Formats: sequence, structure tokens, C-alpha cells
Amino acid sequence: MDAIKHRKTQKVLANSPWTPSLTEVEREELVQELLTLAAAAPYHYESAAKYRTDLTSELPFRCYVADAVRCRAAVDFASTEEVQAGKIGQMLNAAEVLLVVTWLPDTFGEPVESREPIPFTGNLRNMEHLAATGAAIQNMLVGATAFGYPNYWSSGGVLRFDPMRTHFNIPTEEIILGTLFIFPKDAESRADEVVPGKLRDKGKALDTWSKKV
Repeated sequence: MDAIKHRKTQKVLANSPWTPSLTEVEREELVQELLTLAAAAPYHYESAAKYRTDLTSELPFRCYVADAVRCRAAVDFASTEEVQAGKIGQMLNAAEVLLVVTWLPDTFGEPVESREPIPFTGNLRNMEHLAATGAAIQNMLVGATAFGYPNYWSSGGVLRFDPMRTHFNIPTEEIILGTLFIFPKDAESRADEVVPGKLRDKGKALDTWSKKV
């Protein structure tokens, strides 16, 4: 319960690339723990069969994992390609792990465009897919908080589109719901800037959004 209450948005920005703070073994252990928590999220409908080729799970979401070295390389790639990465680039400089989480829209035979925004049918099945993916993301954020790692849920910015999307090998038929930046435990003391969530203190009065019926 404490991890849920203490989870908070922390946009950690670094103007230059950080040396990774975890060993390869430690990072893999962290990633496996977070993915295990994501897999525990509830879901109602299985993913459409067409998505079960490279990754074969019935889950309605997918997760693409980049370690610190891969994140720093992406910053260099963005510079080479003249992509204005902005704060996304600064977070890639600091991140220990990047988790790109997508959900798998069931288009019921409708064509899927080659890049976002991808159209999808607004129905109960896709609403459930989105909810399940959000639950998986929250599980990972709470888990990272419990393990002591500052974290940030970003919509993805330039990572949603080419050339950055292709650089991370994110399939175009999947919709990115969140790019999760997991930062080193000592990130706050190392960062050039840490931006808190601007909505952190809003909506906390329970009687403003709940009532007995």
C-alpha cells in the first residue's frame, strides 16, 4: 500500500549521458521483476491472433525493453537524424531502463495504417484492452517505486514516430500507451533538473470524485 501512496511522477532530466548504475545482472533482475508485475494485471479479452507472431502471448499488450546503453545510443541516433528529442532525449540520458508499452487494437478486419494515430473501433473489447494495458503500466510504476527507483510515465513524444519508433523496433500496428523511464536510485542528486507531476496534488479530496449510491 505504501508504494501506491508514494508513487509520484519524476521527470529526471540530464544534459549529458550518465554512466549506468546497475550491472547487467542487476538490471535484468529489475526488468524481470517489473515485467512479472505487469503480467499480473487483469485483462478480459485475449489479443487478436494476428498479433501472436513474433511475441505469442494472449495478453492485449506488449513491452519493449531498452537498457541504459541502448537509451544513450538512441540519443546519438536522434542527433544524427536531426530529431529534436527535447526532454525525451534528456530522460534517455538518465534512464537506467526504458519500457515502451503498447496495446493491441482489435480492428475486426479493418485496415491498420502504417503509423500513429492508428484508427481503432471504439467498442467494449478495445476499452478493455486499454484498461488492461493501463493496469500493467501502473503495476510496473508502483513496483519501481517499491524498489526505490524514480520513474516517469511519458506518452512517448518523438519515440512514437519514425525514425525513433523504427530505431526501437516498435511495430506500427501497435499503439504506444506509455514509455516508462526508470531512473537510478540516486537520480535526484545527479539530475540537472527533476520535474514533478503538475497534477500531483489535484483530485485528492475523495468526496469530489466519489459518492454513495
